[in-house]
Amino acid sequence: MSTPTVRLLSASDDAHLVPYLAAIHAACINQDAMVATFLPPLDNAKLLTFWKDALKDVSSGTRFIVIQLDESEPGTPAKGPELKGVVMLSLPQTETFTHQGSLEKLMVSPTFRQRGAAKAMLQLLEKEAANRGRKLIMLSTEVGSPAEGIYRRLGYVEYGRLPGCSIGPLGNMVEDVFFYKRLS
Repeated sequence: MSTPTVRLLSASDDAHLVPYLAAIHAACINQDAMVATFLPPLDNAKLLTFWKDALKDVSSGTRFIVIQLDESEPGTPAKGPELKGVVMLSLPQTETFTHQGSLEKLMVSPTFRQRGAAKAMLQLLEKEAANRGRKLIMLSTEVGSPAEGIYRRLGYVEYGRLPGCSIGPLGNMVEDVFFYKRLS
C-alpha cells in the first residue's frame, strides 16, 4: 500500500527526480494544454535544463519546491515513479520584495488528480513561505483552468485579468487571471 507524502524537495537528495519532474511538466502541457513555459513539440533537453536550473535555485535559496509523492516505502529515498506533483515558490531577493513569493508551476500528474495533492502542496508551500518571512504570494494562471478554481477555494484573491497574456500549447493567445494571498 502506498502513502501520499508532501514535502520540500532537497536539491542534493532529490536530484535524481529531475527526469520525473520534466515528465510531469510535459504531461501537463501535452495532455491538459497547460500554459507552462514551453510549447509543443516539447524538447526533453529543455525540460531537463529547466528543472536542473530550478534545483540550482533551491540550492542558492532563491526558490523552494514542494513535491507530492505516493510512497511505497515511507522514510526511504524518493523513487522517481512515486513523484506525483510539484509546485514552486520563487523568492525575490531585492530589498523591496523580500516579503513576496511568486508561485509557479502547480502541476499534478494526470494519473493522480482529485486526491487532494494540489491542496496539500499549496498548504505546505504557504507554511514554508511564512516560515521564510514571506507575507504575500502572487501568481497567474490561465482563465478557466482547474488551477483557477483551486486557488479560489484556498483563499487566493483575484486582482486582475489580462487577455492575450500567454501563448497556449495550441498556439492560441490565452487570458491569464492574477491572484494574491496574504499570509499571517
